[in-house]
Amino acid sequence: MESHRQDHELHWTARTAPEGLIVQAFGQVDAHNESAWQRMLVESAATAPEDSTIVVDGRSLDFMSCGALVALAKQSVDSRQQRVTVRLVIAQSSIRRIIVECGMEDAISAYPDVDSALKGD
Repeated sequence: MESHRQDHELHWTARTAPEGLIVQAFGQVDAHNESAWQRMLVESAATAPEDSTIVVDGRSLDFMSCGALVALAKQSVDSRQQRVTVRLVIAQSSIRRIIVECGMEDAISAYPDVDSALKGD
């Protein structure tokens, strides 16, 4: 699956891995495109097999809003019902700060790289 790319807009690619699905997101997620972000999360969850992991690789994101984080946390809860784990890869200190400032550090599993997210380290 792949989104339609426009300049500085949210877009993504997804690929399968033995552990589940890796979704790489680019651009930024803010109020004007949160619905596209939610669609990406729902579509990813729909394609992930039971007992697998969805890794959202956000290292190429420039910005994530609190609303985007709430949607990610909600999808994580919804996916647990299908025994699917959702994990976020994020390296930007600015986005990590938003996770903390929005009070989402307990609701979102954030990892520094894809390998550690796939392993749950």
